[in-house]
Amino acid sequence: MNSGPTHSRDQLDRNQLSLGLFGLNCSGGLAVTTVPERWDASWENNQKAAVMADEAGLDFMLPLGRWKGYGGITDHNASNFETLTWASGILASTRNIMAFGTTHVSLFNPVVAAKQMVTADHIGQGRFGLNIVCGWNSDEFDMLGVDLAQHDDRYDQGQEWIDVVTQAWSCDGPFDYDGKFYQVHKTEIYPKPYGGGRPTLVCAGNSPRGRQFAARNADMMFTNLRGDIEGARQNVKDLREISAGYKRDIGVFSNVSVVCRPSKKEAEEYFHYYAVENADLDAVENLIEGRGLKKPGVSEEFLKGARVRAAAGNGALPIVGNPDEVVATMKRLSDYGISALAMGFTNYLDHFPYFRDEVLPRLVSEGLRIE
Repeated sequence: MNSGPTHSRDQLDRNQLSLGLFGLNCSGGLAVTTVPERWDASWENNQKAAVMADEAGLDFMLPLGRWKGYGGITDHNASNFETLTWASGILASTRNIMAFGTTHVSLFNPVVAAKQMVTADHIGQGRFGLNIVCGWNSDEFDMLGVDLAQHDDRYDQGQEWIDVVTQAWSCDGPFDYDGKFYQVHKTEIYPKPYGGGRPTLVCAGNSPRGRQFAARNADMMFTNLRGDIEGARQNVKDLREISAGYKRDIGVFSNVSVVCRPSKKEAEEYFHYYAVENADLDAVENLIEGRGLKKPGVSEEFLKGARVRAAAGNGALPIVGNPDEVVATMKRLSDYGISALAMGFTNYLDHFPYFRDEVLPRLVSEGLRIE
């Protein structure tokens, strides 16, 4: 279980609706597309985008935890930066913005990971956050020679991993831990996280077991709305009820792909251009199959929508329109209880500036963000 107050959570609590950039560490970012302007995930581009987001007052940078691409013409996400070292570089390049590391628990010894994350946290002077993932992509784990445990066992392992990490962060002096998956003895690491407390924890989970795991451990849960804006209200309500059972109150992250243009027509035309006309179809198919969306009883209509959302933003909810329409959608999500949005753009350096100049001031006027 988590112990001690968070320190980076203050960054996410500044605004009613926190905003960040998502997926920049991987080639293509979130957009599974063949268009020539698709995201080039070079370190130079990551650093430029992070500085731009920091100067614009965004709250966080969130990487995808990826080890292998999805194939297709572009081999989507095949070129990618490991996230803990990526976060350290982002934190060293910025002043105020948070940077998360996305960590698959079965790939990292918890004591080693605790030390790595403390290092990043000191580089950022308390701006590091952890997005913990228990794993789902068997192809990646096979590539790394790691046996991906059965679904519920993954969360049992994840619980032990968090227990060890948080004790390493908080215990003054050596501690022992004897679990099914981890046994450590006379363990101690120094320094502790920057300034006392511990980094903010985010967990992704959509299954009942995953939601229980997040409600028990996370400060914020990452949930995919799968294209259903109206479903967000009940989704958030259910999660809050689960977390209340653990006497905890957690925030809710979700992911969105944003296309904002001066007119709705321009936005819809660009969305169709990159996510429909020029989707990397083989990579899209591999993505939805890998995530278990193609299963008995699933309608072709659902799969058609899933393919478009996969191409548009790795399955994220698309937000497409002019600045006023984008703000209206974000306000609805905030009203439904969403605390933070992790945003994808087809090209972050090319497309974020218009969002920065036109959408961010409107969000301030709506009371969702401060200057």
